[in-house]
Amino acid sequence: MARAVEEIKEYVIWQCQEKCEVLSVKPEQNFNDLGINVRVWNVKTDKEGDWWVVEGDGIPMNLYTQNAYYFSADEVYSFHMGIIQRLLESKDEYDPEKYVSSLTLGAKIAPYLFRKLKSVATLIDNAQEIEDFQAIGVQCREVLIELGNHIYEPYMSEGNDQPKGSDFKHKAERFIKYYLKGSENADYRTLFKKITEATWDYANKLTHSKSATFYEASTCVSLCTSLVGAYENIYQKITDIISKFQCSNCKSKKLSIIDFETNNDGIIEKVCLSCEECGNVTDEVLEKVEIN
Repeated sequence: MARAVEEIKEYVIWQCQEKCEVLSVKPEQNFNDLGINVRVWNVKTDKEGDWWVVEGDGIPMNLYTQNAYYFSADEVYSFHMGIIQRLLESKDEYDPEKYVSSLTLGAKIAPYLFRKLKSVATLIDNAQEIEDFQAIGVQCREVLIELGNHIYEPYMSEGNDQPKGSDFKHKAERFIKYYLKGSENADYRTLFKKITEATWDYANKLTHSKSATFYEASTCVSLCTSLVGAYENIYQKITDIISKFQCSNCKSKKLSIIDFETNNDGIIEKVCLSCEECGNVTDEVLEKVEIN
């Protein structure tokens, strides 16, 4: 363990942009779910902030800042192993469309956003030079700007205070405030604000980086793609009129609509739900949901 600690220390000092002192190094978490022993280290420095360092048997070592972009050892492990998996895949096996679909967990993505994400995922497959990585940062910024235009509507802002066309962060913030209201969604609002700002800032940093590598570019694509999927999931939650209900008998969420009632304006006011687990049937009154 002493040798491992020294190796992590030396690696962080080597990677720091300015001379720094490592204040502490400790193993945070071990993983073996993919058949590879992987360790995530928690490293604190005096000038360069706090870092996660990921290393393991037969995989490259890399470090990730804790201060802006990564929030837990588990998340940084997932990002790192996703990048390693991409590196291990041959070009013949790599499918940008499958890559996007897997990161967004099959969420229904707006066609033009899905096309842009596939385009960025294709770029990363051939990126080798600094200019390639910077171009990926530019494309990720464009995807996020398009995402902001996709999710934002003027009625989400009060009065005439409308975000500018490329103001992704404020459009995303107002979308979240509009649809994730109430104290029960406070944690979600905080989380989405963090990952939104972190992804936007990371893409901008990559755009101007003079020292970026494949790892930073691939991470940027992963962050960007995952964020699009997360916002599309909110959209789907809004339109899924039964997602908030559970069976009154067995508490299962496996419900299906067997009938519904609408008013004269074509708005669903009540649904009749059947539980797939116990067969219980209940009527539920809905908030306003328009029939498309």
